Amino acid sequence: MFKLMKRNGFSLIEILISLLILGVVIVTISSVFFYGFNSTNRTKQVVLATQIAHEEMELIRNMKFDNILTLGSTFSHVLFSELDNGVGALFIQDGPGSDIKKITVQVSWDYQGKSKRKNFVTYITRDGIDKK
Repeated sequence: MFKLMKRNGFSLIEILISLLILGVVIVTISSVFFYGFNSTNRTKQVVLATQIAHEEMELIRNMKFDNILTLGSTFSHVLFSELDNGVGALFIQDGPGSDIKKITVQVSWDYQGKSKRKNFVTYITRDGIDKK
């Protein structure tokens, strides 16, 4: 009948198909790693901005009411150097009553060419926090 020939290697087609499959797997894995690194970096910046805004808000909440009214519209923090074009802004607005102020602490920065920001908002009364 038919004699089977013993093969001693791979054909060119088998090698090309193997390389194609390997290439697809490598591209897929590298894109997953790239997305993971970007996601980690973005999360790190959001956490850092949150920390900065939280620290500034706590400083303001510990101030006397009349001193809050004299604050400027910006603030600085040593960790702004960790954020690309990081800046801090304060917004002090009248609240629902004459002895209530709405305080907004905003941290802004650039990430991959887009402007990002993190806001913290609280209301402060002349009598202090949570006073009725």
